[in-house]
Amino acid sequence: MILEIKYINLMHILVQGLLLTYVGYMKNNTPKFIYYIIGILALLIPFYNHLPRFSFSYWNLINILHYIIIIPSFIYIAYYGYYNKLTTNNYNNLFIIGIITMLYHSYKLYNRLYM
Repeated sequence: MILEIKYINLMHILVQGLLLTYVGYMKNNTPKFIYYIIGILALLIPFYNHLPRFSFSYWNLINILHYIIIIPSFIYIAYYGYYNKLTTNNYNNLFIIGIITMLYHSYKLYNRLYM
């Protein structure tokens, strides 16, 4: 699936960033279905990110990041969050990461639309 980069930025702002911020804010009161959504997002990454190649281009490093960091992190969050095994520090970090994700992709989206 090929999406324009501005739609990918919007998806990161409105889906991933908001979900992480919501989980971090709600902590143990997060509804269980949110963890299912995060798990499904982790499993969908291979369908909308290309497999990494053996090069050090910007987009290839982004793909490597998604495969090595994001997929395992989202699976971890989904599993341990579902069984209420996340710590307060985990929730605080999720809140901060969600905010950073939304800010970063908002900045990138703004630059793509208006610069």
